[in-house]
Amino acid sequence: MSAVADTSKLTWLNRRAYPFAPHHMMGEGGRLHYIDEGSGSPIVFLHGSPTWSFMFRNVIREMSRDYRCVALDHIGFGLSDKPTDFSYSPANHCRNLTKLIGELGLKDITLVMHDFGGPVGLSYALDHLDNVKRIVLSNTWMWDLSKDPAAQKVGKVASNGMGKFMYLNTCVAPKLIKPLFCDRTKYTDDVHAAYFGPFEPKEDRVGTYCMAKHLLESGAWYSEIWAQREALMQKQMLLLWGLKDPTFGEKSLNKVWHEFPLVDVHSFDDTGHFLYEEKPREIVAALRAFMTAPVKTTGYIA
Repeated sequence: MSAVADTSKLTWLNRRAYPFAPHHMMGEGGRLHYIDEGSGSPIVFLHGSPTWSFMFRNVIREMSRDYRCVALDHIGFGLSDKPTDFSYSPANHCRNLTKLIGELGLKDITLVMHDFGGPVGLSYALDHLDNVKRIVLSNTWMWDLSKDPAAQKVGKVASNGMGKFMYLNTCVAPKLIKPLFCDRTKYTDDVHAAYFGPFEPKEDRVGTYCMAKHLLESGAWYSEIWAQREALMQKQMLLLWGLKDPTFGEKSLNKVWHEFPLVDVHSFDDTGHFLYEEKPREIVAALRAFMTAPVKTTGYIA
């Protein structure tokens, strides 16, 4: 089912910063890399683009003391395979997530989702409501983005020839990470290397390009999630949000909060899109409180 992989030759990865044993399994598109740390109630971490499981490292180091923490790298990202002939649709990423959870035998899971990880994980949750106990959303979305100005800008750039050239030839995607930090001191050399390293080979950049296109191209798929959002009300939910995020910031938080008014919320007014890099201690505290809190409803659709 899975195999331990050798990552010792990745000179760009600081193994002290990311000390976890790597594992692989076969998924759609190739070998899927994941980490599996600790024991107890399972927490599954889902990253977006152009990040990978490295983003959750500080939170996983602490939470794995008491919980089983699983974090995958979507195909095309991190230490997973990066095929050139894969669609990279969020629906395909969800199928890989479903296979991983099934093969690892994870039950009553908590989903922690950021960016593209949100719709991917929520699609799984809606199809497996009996296997998802808690939901944690961070700077993400669950609706069609065709009328969102920030998504339109990225999607339109990626859909033309110049945009494709930029994504594939100038490694533009990881260059967008640092500007979305508020506290730039957290953007260290190790962080820079970890986000650029997976895309050093030109042929390994297809995933970031395709995911940018799917901001708009998968609008109908996102709309299906939004239409079923009422089903998520039976789950415990936590919103962790960086309010200075120009992409999925306060406006996105308020849209989710409006639909789930009784949900627990921890927002950070001095934090950007990558809050797991900027606020790991605060996030660990919020997650620990959430994991042990009495079960309660998330609210109603207004």
